[in-house]
Amino acid sequence: MHRRRNLYREHAECSFMVEIQSMVPIAAVVDLVLGIATLSILGRSKTESASSRIAGCMLGWILIFLGLSYVMTAVLEFRYGVQSEFSSLDLNKVSGTFAFTAKSLLLSAAIVLMALLPFFFPFRIINKGWDVWFLIGFACAGTVFFTTFHLLTDFNHINLENFLHIPGYLVLVAMYLRFITTEVRDQDFRLRKISVVAGLLLIGIHGETMTYWLSQVLTINDYFFQRQTIVTGLNPSFATWGGVNMRLTLGTGAILILCVGEAWRSFKIGISPFGVLTFVIFIIGFIAGIADYAVLDIVRSCYETSCQDFPAAYSIWYDFTSEALIYLYTPILFMFILLHYDIVDTKRDENRWLIRIIVILMLLIVSSTILELIQSFLPIPDMISSAALAIVVGIFIGWEEKIVSSLIEGSTSIQKIVPDFIEAGSDEKEFDFKAFNLTFGCITAFIFVVAILFTGLGVMGA
Repeated sequence: MHRRRNLYREHAECSFMVEIQSMVPIAAVVDLVLGIATLSILGRSKTESASSRIAGCMLGWILIFLGLSYVMTAVLEFRYGVQSEFSSLDLNKVSGTFAFTAKSLLLSAAIVLMALLPFFFPFRIINKGWDVWFLIGFACAGTVFFTTFHLLTDFNHINLENFLHIPGYLVLVAMYLRFITTEVRDQDFRLRKISVVAGLLLIGIHGETMTYWLSQVLTINDYFFQRQTIVTGLNPSFATWGGVNMRLTLGTGAILILCVGEAWRSFKIGISPFGVLTFVIFIIGFIAGIADYAVLDIVRSCYETSCQDFPAAYSIWYDFTSEALIYLYTPILFMFILLHYDIVDTKRDENRWLIRIIVILMLLIVSSTILELIQSFLPIPDMISSAALAIVVGIFIGWEEKIVSSLIEGSTSIQKIVPDFIEAGSDEKEFDFKAFNLTFGCITAFIFVVAILFTGLGVMGA
C-alpha cells in the first residue's frame, strides 16, 4: 500500500506550478480513527465468533500500523518539505531520522499482517487449533526480522517484504475464481458475498498497483524506476527492484482476473456494484497507461540529456486516482468489509451509535478532502467551496440513518452465509482478545523504541 513515488523511491527535483495539498495527514487520521474504533467495538462484542474477532483485530491493527506510518510521513513532510515531482521526500534529508526509521518499520509490520490476512479471512485456512499462535508468532518473528534486516542494511532493501504477499495473493485469487464460477454455474447467489469480499481484499491490498496495470503490461514501469535511480544517484539492490516489480505484477494480474470474472458474471447474471468498481479501476489503469506512455520522452530525458519536468496535469491525475484510492478510499473499503460481513457487532445499540459517528466522520473527512483537492487547482472562491461543504454536511446529517443502514443492511458473517463450507464445531475455541492486542501493542512499542535508539535517542534530522 504505497504511493507510486514510494514504489519507485522518487526524489526528483522539478518545478510544479499547481500546489496539491498532501493527503497523508488526512489518511493518518482516517486510518487511526477507524483502526482504534474497530478494536474498541470488538472489545465490547462478546458474542461474535472467534473467526470474526480475529479478522477484525487484524484489520484494526493493519489500519493502526498504516495510520502511524502516515503520521511519521506527515512529520517528515512538515519538517523537511517535499519535492515537487509527486511530492516525494528527499532521502538525503530524511534518512537517519526517527520519523523515517519508524515510518519504514511500521509499514513493514503492516505488510506482514496484510500478508497473513487471507489465511484468516474470509476463511481460517490454517488448522484452528494453533492458527492464532501461528499468527502471533509469525507477526512477531517477521517484524523482528525485517526490523533487524533493514537497520543492518540501512534500508537499502526496503521492498523485500513485498514478496510476502505472494501466498495470500494466490489464496484470494483462487477463492475469487472458485466462488464466482460456482455462483454462475449453480445460480447459488449466496456465494456472491464470498467472491466479492475476496475481490475487495485484493483491491484493498493491491489497489494502487492495479491502476498501473497497462504500464506493467507494456513493460514501461521500469523506465520510471530507472529515472529515479538516475535522479537520486542510488544503486538499487535486486531486492528493491524485484519487490517493486513483484507488487506491480500482482496488482496487474489481480485487476485483469477481476475484470474478466466480473465481465463474465455481468454477461451471465447482470452487472453488480462490485463489477462497476472493478471496471472503474480497470479504466483508470488503462488511461494511466496511456498517460505513462505519453510522457516516456520526459522519462527518458534523464538518461539522454537532462531531466525534464512532468506536466502539471500528469501529477494531478495521480493525485485524484492512485493516491486518492490508497489514502481515502481504501479505509472506506475496509470499513465496508467490517460492517457488511458482521466482523463487528452491528446489532447492539451501544455499538450502533459509535458506528454511526465513525461512518459520518469518515465520509465528511473524505468529501472535504476531495473539495480541497479540487480547489487546489481550480479557481473556486472560498465562499463556493464552503457552501458546497455545507451542502455535503447537510446531506450526510439528513441521511445519516439511511447511509448507515445501507452499509449494514444484510450484514451477515461468513459462517452464516456458507455454513456448509465450514467444519462444524471448529470455531468454538475462545479467542483471547486482550492477549492479541497486547502482543501487537508490544510490537508497536518495540518499533518505536528501536527507532529511537537507532537514531540517537530521538534526535531527528541528519
